[in-house]
Amino acid sequence: MCSYLYAAFSLKGCGDEGLTTEQADAVERWRKSIMDVAIEEMGHLLIVANLTMAVGGRPHFARPNFPVSPGYFPAAVVVRLSGFCEQTLDHFIFLERPQGVEGEDADAFVEEAYCRSQARVGLMPAPQDYATIGHLYDAIRANIRALAGSLTEQGLFLSGTAGQLGADDIEMEGVDVIGDVATAMRGIDLVVEQGEGSPSDREDSHYRSFVAIKSELHELMAVDSAFAPAWSVVDDPVLRCPPEGSAACLIDDPAAIPLLDFACATYGLLLRTLTQCFGRTGSSARDDRSALLGVSFTLMHALAAAAGALAKCPAGASHPGLNAGMTFTMLRGVEPLLGGIVEQTIIRERLAGLADGSLKLAGHLSQNITTQLGSLARSFVLGQ
Repeated sequence: MCSYLYAAFSLKGCGDEGLTTEQADAVERWRKSIMDVAIEEMGHLLIVANLTMAVGGRPHFARPNFPVSPGYFPAAVVVRLSGFCEQTLDHFIFLERPQGVEGEDADAFVEEAYCRSQARVGLMPAPQDYATIGHLYDAIRANIRALAGSLTEQGLFLSGTAGQLGADDIEMEGVDVIGDVATAMRGIDLVVEQGEGSPSDREDSHYRSFVAIKSELHELMAVDSAFAPAWSVVDDPVLRCPPEGSAACLIDDPAAIPLLDFACATYGLLLRTLTQCFGRTGSSARDDRSALLGVSFTLMHALAAAAGALAKCPAGASHPGLNAGMTFTMLRGVEPLLGGIVEQTIIRERLAGLADGSLKLAGHLSQNITTQLGSLARSFVLGQ
């Protein structure tokens, strides 16, 4: 999802330099298409969170920061941040390809092959390799069915549906509570079908969306070889000095630094408020989820505005001719906050801090963002 958003944020907007009316219309279609994919990926994240809760876990959105070091994913699954271009589209097409469709990743995303297979079956879980996303979810399906057979459905789905995000909480296709094998399979099927299009190769799948964008890009490039639909942004930006030998690009432009800091802090609180949506019980649970989701959506809009502005800012002296980009920097942990006055106070403090920070970014962000963040900081209440 972050990789898709980074590419979308790098696209030029209506009225930006160098685009004809036809080109600007195409770029806007591509932006919408990629954002639609990212929104569906968010839905997939929520489906997986519900499934995690159903089998006794606690949802978390922790992951390594970009660029992701080799070994975390299979060798063929490279996850990086790169601006919109043909190579990036080829990478997205490769990642979303259906099972049985051969393909090669773009040269810029190829890493040295390695194997993560488990030496022997033991008590400790270990990473397993998979060729496609469909392959990964096939293994999850098989294990759910096997565990339901050995533990019984009641023994596997021991948490019930309480505390999950359901269709009454958020209108996203496929996002509903999971409490048995049938509902788990429905959720997994949607994740796979929206992504790669299997088993019927849906025309509206992520795979087909990226193929269509690439085809239209080729058509426009054939008419105008100088067509540049996106800002030239750095790959894998970071806000802190990367380790020696890292391919990450340090953002050191004085104007970009506070904007990137604001974007990352916004992203961090967004993950936090989404995490707090799960596991809620009691009479105020639904109202609390609604309040937290409301904050999350406001933060999403603020993040999009900051990330779009970053793509127009120079990255700094270390990267002449290139612009900055959102790093999607994670905290080391986004475990749930303690409930009650603790979570309410911390979320309000963070909202107030973001509102104050946005005041210093008037040249990049609208006053409306500051107003919305400040209003939420004063009015956000849980448990009523």
